[in-house]
Amino acid sequence: MSKLPYLIAEINAAIEVYLSGRTGQQYNRTAFILCDDGAELACKLFLINDTPAWTDKKANGHFKSFKDVTGEVRAVFQANRPGDHAAADVLLARIEARRDRRNEFFHSTNLLDLNFHARDCVEAFCDLLDYGKLLFPVDWEREVAAAGNMETCEALVRLDRKTYGDPSVGPKLNEILSKWPRNSPNPKKRGCEIAHHAEDMHLRLAIRNGGNQLRDKLRALL
Repeated sequence: MSKLPYLIAEINAAIEVYLSGRTGQQYNRTAFILCDDGAELACKLFLINDTPAWTDKKANGHFKSFKDVTGEVRAVFQANRPGDHAAADVLLARIEARRDRRNEFFHSTNLLDLNFHARDCVEAFCDLLDYGKLLFPVDWEREVAAAGNMETCEALVRLDRKTYGDPSVGPKLNEILSKWPRNSPNPKKRGCEIAHHAEDMHLRLAIRNGGNQLRDKLRALL
């Protein structure tokens, strides 16, 4: 049984952590760490799929380093998919640099007050999504489509990245989100409730209830 759906579910949860603090940016560090974890898991699942007997431990019983693992991924691409090796190498170089940064602030109290920017998370998640599709070209898109709100979450982070090069996208995205209903399309017929949600809670509710209609509106801006 493929474990790819479980990996995608973990990545989806990590993106939702980022989106839960998209306005206040209070969860950027946590989301960045979870994204890094997703990249490592993607590497290992890819290597296991290539060689079922593969292990993340060395002969002496110690765990392989992250760069040991990424080096093995590169070797598989070089041997079996040389046409994709260059693309994998570029993505892995950025993923490895993020691992170094994650280790710097994750293990040192001197960096607890480090200001972590939204763009760091957005770029990391977009690279991870591109990397996953490159690793698993046959099954990735099908499993993403089957994973809850994953397609909507992906569209949001990709739109956030697009705004860095095209600022006109931001107002269009905000207009869609500001007008999107917070409630389920099938509200209860009896009783009433008035609720005022913080902006990120509104976003989460829109993602949860928006379904393919919201996904398609967001994709139209990409």
